[in-house]
Parts: sequence; C-alpha cells; structure tokens
Amino acid sequence: MAHPVSSGDTIADPNMNLDDTQPSSQATAVDEGYQTGHLSKERTPRSSVRPSRQSSRTPAAAHHPHLSGIDPPMSRDGLEILGRGVKKLVQGIQALRQLGVEDLVLPLPKICVVGDQSTGKSSLIEAISEIKVPRCPLEINLTEGVDAKARWLCKVFLHKKYMQLDKPLAGSRARPLGPWAPQDPEDFLFATLRSKGDVEDALYWAQLATLNPAQPYERYMPGANANTPHTFTSKFSPNVVRLDISGPGLPNLSFYDLPGIINVAEVEEERYLVKLVKNLVKEYIKSENCINLLALAMTDDAANSSAMGIIKEIGAQDRTIGVLTKPDRVQSGESFDQWRLMLSGDKYVVAHGYYVVKNPGQSSLDRGIDHSEARAEEVEFFTTSEPWRSELSGFSEHFGTARLQAALSQKLTNQILTSLPHICEQVRRKAESIETELAALPEPPAENLPMILMGKLTTLNREITQYLNGGYPHNSFQRAWNGMAVQFRKAIAESRPVLIIGDPPETPKRSFQRGAPDGASRETPGTPTPGRPHTHAIELLDSEEEEQCKPEPISFSGRKRGHTEVNGTPSSTPRKLPRLTDLPPFATVKGLARRFTLMDIRNIIQDAHVAGIPNQVDPKAIERMSQMSVEHWDKPIKEFMQATGNMLQNFMLKTLEDVFGAWKQTALYAEVTAIVNGFLSQALNAQRDAASRVYRLELYKPITYNGAALDEAKEKALLVIRGRRREARIARFLDEQEAKTGRLTSGQERLKRVATVTDIQLGADPYQQEIDVMGIVRGYYDCAFSRFVDTICRDIQGELFASCRDHIYMELEEQLGVMQPDANDRCARLMAEDPQREIRRAQLKKEKDTLAKAQGWLSSLSEESPEMEVDEDLYTA
Repeated sequence: MAHPVSSGDTIADPNMNLDDTQPSSQATAVDEGYQTGHLSKERTPRSSVRPSRQSSRTPAAAHHPHLSGIDPPMSRDGLEILGRGVKKLVQGIQALRQLGVEDLVLPLPKICVVGDQSTGKSSLIEAISEIKVPRCPLEINLTEGVDAKARWLCKVFLHKKYMQLDKPLAGSRARPLGPWAPQDPEDFLFATLRSKGDVEDALYWAQLATLNPAQPYERYMPGANANTPHTFTSKFSPNVVRLDISGPGLPNLSFYDLPGIINVAEVEEERYLVKLVKNLVKEYIKSENCINLLALAMTDDAANSSAMGIIKEIGAQDRTIGVLTKPDRVQSGESFDQWRLMLSGDKYVVAHGYYVVKNPGQSSLDRGIDHSEARAEEVEFFTTSEPWRSELSGFSEHFGTARLQAALSQKLTNQILTSLPHICEQVRRKAESIETELAALPEPPAENLPMILMGKLTTLNREITQYLNGGYPHNSFQRAWNGMAVQFRKAIAESRPVLIIGDPPETPKRSFQRGAPDGASRETPGTPTPGRPHTHAIELLDSEEEEQCKPEPISFSGRKRGHTEVNGTPSSTPRKLPRLTDLPPFATVKGLARRFTLMDIRNIIQDAHVAGIPNQVDPKAIERMSQMSVEHWDKPIKEFMQATGNMLQNFMLKTLEDVFGAWKQTALYAEVTAIVNGFLSQALNAQRDAASRVYRLELYKPITYNGAALDEAKEKALLVIRGRRREARIARFLDEQEAKTGRLTSGQERLKRVATVTDIQLGADPYQQEIDVMGIVRGYYDCAFSRFVDTICRDIQGELFASCRDHIYMELEEQLGVMQPDANDRCARLMAEDPQREIRRAQLKKEKDTLAKAQGWLSSLSEESPEMEVDEDLYTA
C-alpha cells in the first residue's frame, strides 16, 4: 500500500511508510506514548531528568552578544516564569490567524520550521509537540492546559487556502505555486483526539484528504474512511493541516512545519515539485514577523544546506535560530570544528544562535520509548558523551529539546510583544478603510425585498396558470399547442400501412429500391403495355379511405409517384419536394408508413402458419403486421415532444420576461431563468420517458377491446382496398385482351370497356386472403393510433403542463431562498443592478466583523502586555 507522505506542506513521498493498520484502540484515553501503537511506559519523574544549570555564562554568550540575557529554564516547570500572559498572547495570535486577520492585514508572528529532507526535522517537531507525526503539512498550536488536571486534547483542522486549477506545472513569478491559486480561506474540523496514539493515523487521513482536493473531505474522516481508497490525485498541496493541542505542561508555541527542501526529483514527471517546494518555503519565511527554525543535520556539511541558502537569499538570518540534529551520528574521529564555530557564532551566523538536540535512535523507537524517556536519554547523551560533556560543555545551555522549547516560547512572546503595536495600528487602518469603502457603496433598497420578490413570483405563477389552463382571453398557448397536437395526430394517421395492390408481375418487372422503410420492398409500377400509360402495381395510400377511390388520391408520402395519372391524364412533371426548412410540422415523418406488397403479406402469413387446417390465417401474422405498422411511431413522438418542449420553454421565458423585465440586467433575472430552465429540463425528460413507455407498450402487443370500432374501421378499409383492387384487376384483364387482339383502346372507349367487365370474367381473386388481412391491419391501426395520440396528449396536459402550473412557484421559492433567514441580504444581492457591488459589500461586512473581533482580542492583549517585559537583546542586531 503506497502512502502519500510529505515533509512539510503536503507533498507525497512514496518512500515514507505510515502503518495505518495498527489499531489506535491500543492506546488509553490519556496515552502519552512517544510512538503510535505503544502504550505509555512508566514515566520517569521530571526531577530526575532535569539537567543541572550552570552558574556561569557560556562561551556562546560571551562570543555571541545576541544571546546575552538568555538563561532559559531547563524543564517545563521553568516555563511558568513566562506566566499566564504568555499563553494569552500566543492564544490571541492563534485566534487572530484563525479569524483570517493575516489574510486581511499583515503576516502575524509565527515560527516556521525549515530544513532539507532527512535532516531530522520531523523528529524535532515530535520532540517539541510530544506527538508522533508523519511528514505532512502542519501548523501546530500548543497551549498549556488551564490547570494541572486538564486532559490532553488535540483538534485537527483542514485549512484550505489554495485551490487546484489545472495539471501540475512548475511555479512562475505570476504563479509561484504552479497549479495552486489563492482562495478565500476555509477551515474544516477533521478530528477531535484525546489520545496521542491516535494522532499519526488521523494525520495520515487528513493528508490524504488534502492530496485529493476534488473529493469530499468527509470521506477521509476517522470513523468514515473504512472504504476510502489509499490513493491520491496530487503529489503536492500547499494547504495545511492544523493541530490545536492543549494539555498540562505544554509550551505555549505556534509554529509551522514546512516542506523538506528537495533538489532532485525521484522521477522526471515530478521535477516541478522542486521549484514549488522552494517557492512555498520562501512564501512563508519572507515575512518580517516570522521566526525561522532551521534544522541542520550534523551528518551533512552545513555549506550544502538548501534551506540555509534560501534563508540567506531572502536575508532572513537576523530572525533565524538554528537547530543541529543527529549529534549521535557524527562519526568517531570526525572533527567538530565546524559545529564549534557555529555554536560560538563565528560561522554560518544566525541571529539567535544554534541549539543541539538529540532525538531517539531506531533501537529506542523499536522498543516504544515515550517522551519522558526520550528527553532523559537526551540529557544522558549530552552529559556523558564526548565531546559534549568536555570540550563543548561550555555551550550546554543550548543543548536539549527542553531548552529549545523554552527559548522558542520566549522568542515568540517577545516577537508578539514587539509586533503588537504595529498589528493594532494595521488593524485599525484596515477597519477605517473598510468603513470608508462601505460608505461609498449605496445601501440596498430599504423595502422588504423578500416580500417584493414573493409578489413577483406570485404574479409569474398566476400568469403561467392562466395560460396553461386556457380559456379566453388567456388561450394563446393552448390554441397553439392544440393545433400542433392536431398536426401530430394527422402525421400518425397519414402514416397508415400502405398496400401495393397490383398483382406480382409474372415477368421481371419488380425493382427493389434501397432506402425502403424498415426493409420493406417498394414495388415500382409495372412496365406498361407499349402505348399504354396504365400501371398494374397501384399504391393504396393513406388518404384514399377519405377520398373513397378517387382516380388520383393525394400522396402524403412526400415521394415521387412517377407517371401516375391525375384525373386520367398523365402527369408530365413530378411534384417538387419542399426544402426541409419549409416543411410543415411532422413532414419529415410522413414517408415512414410501412408498405406491403401482396407477396409480402402472403409470406408473413405462411411464416406464421403451423400444421393444421389449410388456408387459415394465424393471428400471429396479423399481430406481426400490426407491430410492423407502428414501429415508426417513435420518430413522430420525438418530434412532437421536442416541439412541445420548445413551445413550453418559449412561453415560460416570455412570461418570465414580462414579469421580471425590470430586473433583466441583474443576477436575479439570470438566477430565475436558470431555475426555470432546469425545472423544464427535468420535467421534459420525465415526460419523454413517459411517452417512450406508451410507445413500447403499443409495440409490445397489439390489443383492443373495442370490437365495434375495430369492425367498423376494418369494413371501411376493406371497402377502399377491394374497390382499388378490382380496378387494378380490370386494367390488367383489358391489357391482356388488347394484347391478344392487337387493338388498343383509350379515352372514353376504354372507360366503356372497363364498365362492361364482370366479376365472372375476372374470376376469383388469388389474393383475397391477403386483402382481408390487410383490411384487419388497417382497421386495427386506425383504432390504435387514435388511442395512442390521445394518451400522449392527455399525459402532456395532465403531467407536464400540470407540473409547471402547480410546482414552478415552489421550485423558485425554494431555490431563491426567499424564506431563509438571510433572505433580505440574498435578495439585495440578486436584485442589485450591479451584482459585483453587492458581493463586495457583503465581503466588506464580513471583513468588518472579522476586524471587530480582532480588535477585541488585541484590546485584551494590550491591557496585559505592559506586565511583560520585552527582552530587547533577543532582537537587537
């Protein structure tokens, strides 16, 4: 399992192993174990680990005047000399930072821990804070408990100050943090811990949350992360995990653990991280109010420290304190000259000198050493090991974590006291500038804005209801939609199944053209006898029932009919098809009618026939033809629903414009428009689903219990089909007779001969069964399409229009928040002519409230600050 780890602000490090599988329940509620997963061992009394104090000044003090006056206490008991005022100061600065004052005014006093990777920086943090932490982005605020009985408590926050905009890229002058850009700071409480043993696991998940900025942080919270993957989408994040820790005996400190500086990326794709980390460190430590805690490993040459180089680059040596780590790893016989010169202030000078700390080795960590034992080991190391107990003993006041803690508390206190007057002045000036800017912005209307908006919503709802209900004089929408519904019904009716009623040719006269609907063959008119314009393959078209066998019915198929006679005269010019943009509603679906030849029907009947009585039609054949006849209905449905949606949207937006036209240039108009469009989109999608369901049911199984209507429609269809079939058979009979005699007739003579042909002469129709089946199919289609259209239109009226009429008001009221406690401010922002002005006003009011709280804190701090003396020697160059 790869864990995302970083040394400082979140930067994933695949080499770090964080074992999150170890159950935190092993630690007791008051566990102060030094290492995660180990119970506290018997504590060594503090008095037994307290180092003795030397009465004389050290050489460090003698050679380094900036350190004169520092005689820090050797144990936490000694921290009491800083008094309760120190805690008040540190807490006050922490509160100001959490209020966001630092983002409004100026950087506040803080301590930043910097160092290269693998310099022991994380172990240093653990020693100061008494908790086991992973190498992750940290802001640690330590506060001494109210009394000795106070229990240890840690609150973990995710402090989001940057948002990720795009893919990883190296920092630039314009964007020093690459893909990360500043945003309004946000704080999220991630975990509340009462056991030190739970910290490492909580920080691991907090870091994962930070490295997955697109995911909800709640997925990573303790107790909710059982199914959360241990993966991350970002290798780096400048966002900080904040720990607010309080407990008995803790030093009053606030500091940042910054990323370990790297010079070489492990893989080419991560080269951008080198520059980003350096830019982030510079961003933090450039502030004049920042005390830099520089970690240098004694196993490395200080001249090669990148962190030291950055501090020199920005000129921050005068506010830096050095910490030398890993003294126990200096090789035997190796010279200590460099470190002696640094401790004495003669080499790599930093204003506040160097301290030396020794943290537990791996063997001590393996046996689960606790904090007290670690400090005792540290004291023993400096009092028994060479050269610390002999030639370097003159610097002993700078040996050990306890002395470093005390010095840091005192330095931070002095920095706060020194900065406090300037902070107060800057906050006052910022507050005055905000008041000035607020005065320049016009106040929002004094009226009850939510009531005004509610009145407009009521008017909008009334208009929508009146027009959707219809009736004079509010009948324009319903009249337009009813006309479209009639066109929809007409399109479905005119796409009845078509029968090509001529006999199948005995000679190769058929031509199967590509593009026939649904694969049905389209039979072209048979080749006429020379000199004869008549055709034997005649189409029975949709309108022929209404036209009752007129010589040339109107074609609604939108296709050329060749040289079909019109009133007995051949047409020399085919009808011109209109352009698509000129077509009336549903014209594009009129050519979709299913076409059957007599042989098509015969084949369907034969396919459905089972062994039994001959010359019978299986109902499955009729059912299959009925299904084939309605397959194309999905296309007119889509067109009808699209047209209905467009008409409804145009109506709604026009009504909205009529009611809210006065606010057309405001955010209110855009918001209402977006809500209405969203509501319509959802309602139309639901209606399309309902229409599709009706279509699928019609296609699934032809069914009707209206036998009388079916019989009537069938007889009407058969009347037309049989009449046209007889005409086709007579024409074929006369053509055959004239071909035998060689005497051709035309005009009135031909019509007289047609009238003399008898049924006996024609004989029995060999396709009578197919004709009867087609009559049933056409009869059922007429029943089914009427029911289908009525159902679709009824659902639109009863569901879509009713939903708009009954629910749009509630949707607008809820989405606009006109009943919420902050409705007046929200309405003022929405109804303002310039939304940016109202946004700015709201932002200024928020900043004003923040500064008012800050001034309250600063006032209380200023009242107590005269009781504390500032050690000028600490910051005198």
